[in-house]
Amino acid sequence: MKRKLVTILIGCMALGLFGCGSGLSDTTKRLTPQQSEDSEQNANHTGNEDQQTEADTTEKKAEDGSTETSFGYRYRYCQFALNLLQQTYEDGKNEMISPLSVLAALTMTENGAKGDTLSQMEQVLSDGTPVGQQGRELSSYMKKLVDTENAHLNIANSIWLKDADTLHVEDDFLSENSKLFDAEIYQAPFDEHTLKDINTWVSQKTEKMIPKILDKIEDNSVMYLINAVAFDAKWQSPYEKEDVEAGTFTSENGTQQTVDMMYSTEAYYLEDDSTTGFIRPYEDGYSFMALLPKEGISIEDYISHLSAEKLIGLVENVSTDYDVDAAIPKFKSEYSIELKDTLQNMGMTDAFDEEQADFCGIGTSDNGNIYINMVLHKTYIEVDEQGTKAGASTVVGMVETMSLYEPEIKTVHLDRPFVYAIIDTETQMPIFLGVTESVEE
Repeated sequence: MKRKLVTILIGCMALGLFGCGSGLSDTTKRLTPQQSEDSEQNANHTGNEDQQTEADTTEKKAEDGSTETSFGYRYRYCQFALNLLQQTYEDGKNEMISPLSVLAALTMTENGAKGDTLSQMEQVLSDGTPVGQQGRELSSYMKKLVDTENAHLNIANSIWLKDADTLHVEDDFLSENSKLFDAEIYQAPFDEHTLKDINTWVSQKTEKMIPKILDKIEDNSVMYLINAVAFDAKWQSPYEKEDVEAGTFTSENGTQQTVDMMYSTEAYYLEDDSTTGFIRPYEDGYSFMALLPKEGISIEDYISHLSAEKLIGLVENVSTDYDVDAAIPKFKSEYSIELKDTLQNMGMTDAFDEEQADFCGIGTSDNGNIYINMVLHKTYIEVDEQGTKAGASTVVGMVETMSLYEPEIKTVHLDRPFVYAIIDTETQMPIFLGVTESVEE
């Protein structure tokens, strides 16, 4: 049977806005879910409607009356982030992932899964939490994230449909993603103009940090689901010229590099049996968290023993009893990975199987079954004296078939391989999570 390709683009970190008149070709049409051709009403598209109860565990009321993200959701999110890091880690290679980006795109996709395909995705993405609750929790969390002039985070989503009589997309699927994730809906012929439009969308959403996501559109591609996120934040205390000095970064294999090292005294000290580290705040809502394995612990062993309990425990037990003599190398890094094998190893197998995949909640094609063919994730980060810029983009391809006393000083110089995260200050959940084994300037 002839198979058709549905590619889902997941998660781009980006700045900027992309609205009507932003460079789309005349052949790309902006739709509302109700305008998509051949859409059908199907109340059972998520496959677990009996589980679509209010997510009481998602948020709880704080003393000031605001809502705060529950520990349960923080745990599940952090565990997914660390599982993903552990599965994708390669010795000697710099890496950065955006769990927020990957989760956003895969959760949009999950909204169209059924049966065992859905069950496996629920287990991998949210430790078995039903798709309806997972979607509401993620949507609520993303909408609460801080976005200011000095700490900018912009999240955008879109779904691109091939303008073809053989593709029949469920309106409920589009409506749910539009409601939860403000997904923009586009219909296009999937030609060279569409390729340019998709790459332009991603480039604008990432402030050109991810200038290109697709090299081509396959003949049998019928759908792209795209998540884009942009992060650009200034340090609460920017480094001055005299704070930057040449230093030596020593990689795991003993190779030494002369790098620009940024020195400061920080107030938030992290330590446990295998970690020393610190937290350095950005202007509003976010912080840079640095985790340096203690001497004698390789970065590979360190990463393999990271867990949600460990990560959350480090932040919750942060100490302000010390002055931290801190040093961060100036660095920038680009990273790209195909996540298909990673997700299969995590237990999401049926979604990639042309016979077993069940995405009938997305819709149907006259040409065969819909399944995921690839999941491509691209990221970019730049850390300097002023702050941090970061971007990420993921593509999922689906085919049919800181007293009064003198404090003790703790020294944490990131002059050898380290783990870092850009965290949301309120929940301490990582927006970005990375490993630096060598310094690229």
